[in-house]
Amino acid sequence: MLNRTVLLLSNMLESPFPREELIVDKFKVMKHLGMGSYGHSYLVMDLITQQTKVLKALRIHKRTTKSGRKGFELEKELLKSINHPGFPQYFEEGIYKKIPFYTMEYIDGKNFEQLIFSEGWTISELGAFKIAVELLDLIEYLHSRDIIHRDIRIPNVIFDGTRVRLIDLGLGRYLQQGREGRHKSMGLDLRKGIHYQTDFYGLGHFLLFLLYSNFTFRNHEKEKSWEEELSISSEAKHIIRRLLQIESAYDDCSQIREDIKKLSN
Repeated sequence: MLNRTVLLLSNMLESPFPREELIVDKFKVMKHLGMGSYGHSYLVMDLITQQTKVLKALRIHKRTTKSGRKGFELEKELLKSINHPGFPQYFEEGIYKKIPFYTMEYIDGKNFEQLIFSEGWTISELGAFKIAVELLDLIEYLHSRDIIHRDIRIPNVIFDGTRVRLIDLGLGRYLQQGREGRHKSMGLDLRKGIHYQTDFYGLGHFLLFLLYSNFTFRNHEKEKSWEEELSISSEAKHIIRRLLQIESAYDDCSQIREDIKKLSN
């Protein structure tokens, strides 16, 4: 209840930086991109390099708690540790009006929700799994570095015109953090756990979203399960069932990749 009150008050008191505001005499605010659990994101112009960047500033209710500040620092640390074209590049950090911030690459593209609902994309079964393989490559890169993304969702998967990119490490954690807390909660939390299967679960739901781009919803029709509604192969259903842990869960990305290869054989 207290946390909810603090969040409500912070939303009332906190207003984003206005357009044209100059941050540390270097970054001019062009647009407020949105507000996440940890920070406000802005599209800014770096007046020194003349480069468009994203600036993320820590929200007021997170600045007042140790866990909030620690989470923001971890997000920054994770991004700094990544050197891969599938993720935004980290640039620099600073403090403005006692507000910690950092900057990163701006990815000019659209997420798959925009591509399907605004651009009218329809994606076939093979097309969906081709996109899934690109995303799986990025998940595998994180897992090879013992990083769990924990927020594989359509707003965070962007197509920049040539390739799939993955953003927002706000909920990311090191795998070791999950092992340390395992004794507190037996079993696997499918959505927000700190283990490989959390990202696989997200990938399963992402795949379903892509596959539903080809589905026509009819009024007054009784709701059915995705397995009944979607006209997809038994192999595709098997993969999704394992990703969602309806059947035995995958242990690693290589197992998923092997099953996806069978779809095109």
